[in-house]
Amino acid sequence: MNNSIPMINVDLPLSSDFSGRILLYLEGGHVVANKPVLEDEMVGSVELFTQLLQRAGYRVEANCKE
Repeated sequence: MNNSIPMINVDLPLSSDFSGRILLYLEGGHVVANKPVLEDEMVGSVELFTQLLQRAGYRVEANCKE
């Protein structure tokens, strides 16, 4: 029984002293795009941002006509 986690190795165009967060976009196990996440940036789902707005007192509702 093999319980090892599959691994991929990636090469990123970053300086050797880089520290921080990076978003990676992969296709077929290969990095096709990357973006460093800045200190003042957040990454989250639409649901997360909706909840943050609601907790801050905003009313969030859909604005679509069906």
